Amino acid sequence: MGVIQSKKQILVKVEIINIRMIFVVLFSIIIPQLFANNVDKYNPINPQNSQIEAKIGGGVNLSLLEHTWQPADSLLNVDITEKLIKIKELGFKSVRLPVAMDMYLQPNSSNLQVKLVDKLGDAFNTCQKLGLTLIITYHYGKVYYGSTNRYSERDRIMWMWKQLQNKFRGMGYQSLFFELYNEPTEERLAWKEDITYIINGLRWEDRERYYIIGGTNYNNADELLDLGKLNDDKILYTIHFYEPYIFTHQGAEWVKDRTYMTKIPYPYEKKKMPSLEKSSQGSAVEQDYTKYPAEGTKEYIIVRVRRIAEECKKRNMPLICTEAGVITDAEEKYRRNYLEDISNIMDELKIPLVLWDYDQKFSVLMQNKKLIKEVKKWLEKKR
Repeated sequence: MGVIQSKKQILVKVEIINIRMIFVVLFSIIIPQLFANNVDKYNPINPQNSQIEAKIGGGVNLSLLEHTWQPADSLLNVDITEKLIKIKELGFKSVRLPVAMDMYLQPNSSNLQVKLVDKLGDAFNTCQKLGLTLIITYHYGKVYYGSTNRYSERDRIMWMWKQLQNKFRGMGYQSLFFELYNEPTEERLAWKEDITYIINGLRWEDRERYYIIGGTNYNNADELLDLGKLNDDKILYTIHFYEPYIFTHQGAEWVKDRTYMTKIPYPYEKKKMPSLEKSSQGSAVEQDYTKYPAEGTKEYIIVRVRRIAEECKKRNMPLICTEAGVITDAEEKYRRNYLEDISNIMDELKIPLVLWDYDQKFSVLMQNKKLIKEVKKWLEKKR
C-alpha cells in the first residue's frame, strides 16, 4: 500500500511539474509582450510616408516670421513671394517657415491675428502654385525644463495650432506639414507627455494632417530615440544637426560663451586651428576644442547620423532633418566643405534635409548672392 501511495505521489508531482512548465512557457510569451517597449506595439510606417519624405528632402528654411527682435507688424508686411519663387528656381523642393506665433496674437488672448493666418494662407497658395512643399513651424515655446506652466502652455499651443488646422482643413495633406514645436527643452518624460497631449488634441479634429515632432534638448538626435515612436501613423520625426557645434556656430553672438572662437577649419586641420585662450580652461569651449580633432571630420558625422537613422528605421519612425547648416562667420571654403558633407551624408542615409537657412545668418548663398556650388550640385542630383 505504501508503494502504491508513493507512485500516486510521484504522478501528482509530475503533473504539478508539467503544469508549472506550461505556466513558465505561457509567461515567457505573454509577460514580455505586456512589458515590451512601446515601439513593438505600434503599426508599421504608413506607406504614404516614403512619398511624403521625397517631397521634403532638398529644402531650405526661410527665416523671417520668427524674428522676435523686429516689430510684428513690419514682418507681416514683408512680401515673401519673390523669395519663394527664387527658392523654387534654385531647385529646392520644400521651404520651412518658422513662425513665432506668440508675436502675432490678438490683445489679451491666444487667438492668432487674422493678418498672420491670411499671410500663411497666401504662402501656402504660392507654394502650391510653384510646386513647393511647405512646413510651418512654431518657434520659441515657453515650456522649459522644470517649468510650472506646462499644462496651461500645452493647451495654449494646441489652441493656436487648432486655428491654423481649421484654416487649412482639407487642403495640402501631402504638401503642407505642421512642425508642432521647435527645439523643446523640457524634461524628457514631461515632453513626451505634453507633445502626445497636443497631438491627440489636434488629431481628433483632423485625421489626415501630418505632424512633425522632435526630441527635447533642442531636437537632439539622442533625445529623439528616447522619445520613441508615438501611437500615430501620420508623424514625421525630426532632428536638428549642427555638429560639431564649435564649428557650425563659430562667432554666433547669442551663445558667446561657447562660440566666441572663430577661424575654425572644416575638416579639422591642426596647423590652421586657432589657439585656445587660457581663460577657456575648464569651460565648455575647452571641451569642444579638445574633441574637435575627432569630431571635425566627415567620418564622425557619418557614424553619428547613421546610428540615429538605423535605430529610427528599426522603430518604424520616418526620419527627417529640418535644420542643419553652418554660420556665415565661418570661412566660405569651410562652409562649402561642411555643407557638401552634410547634404551627401543625409542623402546616403535617406534622410530628407531642410537646410538652415536661405538668406540670413546661416545663408546657403555666397557673398555674391549665388547659391553655394556644393548645395547646387546636391539639388541637381535630386531632380
